[in-house]
Amino acid sequence: MAVRGLSPAEIPIEFGEKEWREEVERLRERSPARTQGERARSEIEASPAVAGLLKCEAYGADATRLPGCMKLYVPLGRQGASEAPFGFVFQLAQDSGGGFIWTFLAFGERHPDNPSTRTVYERAHKRLHCSYP
Repeated sequence: MAVRGLSPAEIPIEFGEKEWREEVERLRERSPARTQGERARSEIEASPAVAGLLKCEAYGADATRLPGCMKLYVPLGRQGASEAPFGFVFQLAQDSGGGFIWTFLAFGERHPDNPSTRTVYERAHKRLHCSYP
């Protein structure tokens, strides 16, 4: 998805305080998930052009609806579920100056082993649609 000739990696990412608290700080301090999320955010903020943004499945088999959303695998630069068990999901938004930003929606496990654990995609769906799929 290109916006005004920009690639997704050229659009800045913004982590809202409320979303960060609800998605990352909900996790136990020093837990592997929280540590990976905090490290990935630091890397993103240190290098604004983030490579690796991928399209989310618009309409997932799990009934999630995330059209236009993008994801990043965490740890950054990793691909497989075993190498990158966590993920961020972002939604394109317009900032107050009329530019575009990727706003942080969700963080969590991509494919949890525990069936009662919500995936990052289900968490993003809930943030967008006010209920889980």
